[in-house]
Amino acid sequence: MSLCAVRGGGCRLDPAQRNEWTDEANGMKTGPQARSAGLRAGVLGLSLLLAGCGIDRDDGPVQVDVIGLPEQAANPLRDSSPPAAKAVLGAVAQGLLSYDARGEVIDALAESWIVEDGGQSYIFRLKRLRWPNGELVKADQVAGLLRERMRANPLSMAGLRPQVRAMTDRVIEIRLDAVLPTFLQLLAQPQFAIVTRAGGTGPYRSARMDGAIELVPAANPGGDPVGEAQPPESIEKRALHVSRASLALVRFKARQTDLVLGGRFQHVPLVEASGLSLTDLRNDPVSGLLGLAFTGSSKFIADRTVRDALARVVDRTAFAAELGFPGWRTSDYPLPGALELNRQPSAPAWMGRAMTDRVASARQIIARWSADNGEPPMLRIALPDGAGASILFIRLARDFGQLGIRVDRVAPGAPADLRLIDEVAPFDSALWYLSRLDCAARVLCDVRASALLAAARKAGDAAEQARLLGEAEELTVEFAGYIPLGAPIRWAMASRRLTGFQASPRGIHPLNRLIATPN
Repeated sequence: MSLCAVRGGGCRLDPAQRNEWTDEANGMKTGPQARSAGLRAGVLGLSLLLAGCGIDRDDGPVQVDVIGLPEQAANPLRDSSPPAAKAVLGAVAQGLLSYDARGEVIDALAESWIVEDGGQSYIFRLKRLRWPNGELVKADQVAGLLRERMRANPLSMAGLRPQVRAMTDRVIEIRLDAVLPTFLQLLAQPQFAIVTRAGGTGPYRSARMDGAIELVPAANPGGDPVGEAQPPESIEKRALHVSRASLALVRFKARQTDLVLGGRFQHVPLVEASGLSLTDLRNDPVSGLLGLAFTGSSKFIADRTVRDALARVVDRTAFAAELGFPGWRTSDYPLPGALELNRQPSAPAWMGRAMTDRVASARQIIARWSADNGEPPMLRIALPDGAGASILFIRLARDFGQLGIRVDRVAPGAPADLRLIDEVAPFDSALWYLSRLDCAARVLCDVRASALLAAARKAGDAAEQARLLGEAEELTVEFAGYIPLGAPIRWAMASRRLTGFQASPRGIHPLNRLIATPN
């Protein structure tokens, strides 16, 4: 096993990550410029191959590259969380609701809706639509498929178990036990798109083409037949490619693609390495969780004071500087703001103290634990591939190394003591944030907070729900089962051709709204 020493601590790389470390180590030692120079050599050859092969016409199909793995687009219902799966689902199918380019909730399968009982009852009237096989879209089928999508996405649902029923052929009611006015935001997420064996209701139909998915606008999507449909213009089509980040960026640099989607923090160092500028990024102002959840079962991390000590020594400011992402917001606590708590989020006791004081107090905590229990174990940290994740790992190795703690980087699916959470909130509520850090999410949690969350999910009174969530939030922060880093990072690259592209607070970019329609 390959070992590296970092400021008195130690770090160990998973064998599958040795190549990544070998390729990127020189570039990650001294900051963004050195990282960019080190990585640039790895993509230079590919850049030269693609140079001079750019897109010459503004009226051809829009080329879209989504960062990810091809199988994520091929089977989007198996796991609808990756960007490639969401892009495909959002292109070929609709949920009851959807998002526009600005991140606003708009109609989709539903033509209208009403909210009753203070946000516990949601009634939707469906449009007159047809599935691709010509059958009418009926409420009972949509309700059944929506229940399936909810069961398949438990982390998005935050423990909610809505009752979904068809009232007529075109009317669906969704009833919650709790008051939740932001529930419409959840229903508009791509993972809740309705797909039958015949397919979805558009706005596109998909077909395989060489190395990509061809998306062609559905003729009179979902409506009654109106005779021979006119073939779509070339500019209305989309060609969706799913590839690794370096290839997507090099293709964009060579003008072989119009849009790159799916950028996250681990891909940031590749931007300048590809000959692009960080100022060219289209940053989505999303909210959610980016941090490390404790998931192991060792005696060491079972100690709350140990978890708190580890959280306080992480130098978030230094990590932000090393990553170099413009305008990124770091955070010391999970919630991004007051939400429905009617107060500012709880802060850990060490917040606002100088880093030297935080490190000194953390050393005392670890020294006491070691005196009673012996040498602390090596901590396994599960992180994704990518240069930005390597920067984070080295940062953690340095910070934890000050306490004499060694770390081992492992793959996301491997057993781990700390596991990265990098998710955009599907709806704006403390309920989602706290549920994502609850026992049901398979992280270390406070059972008292879990009981309060269970009660909040059934609270029909908004004031009572806010009280329960507030108490659960205080316990969650005190428990120190999560090390916040900051807001999730989501970015795209868009060519000037895409006049309809806009930054989205949801991180969702509908492919049918990329080019603005002239007035």
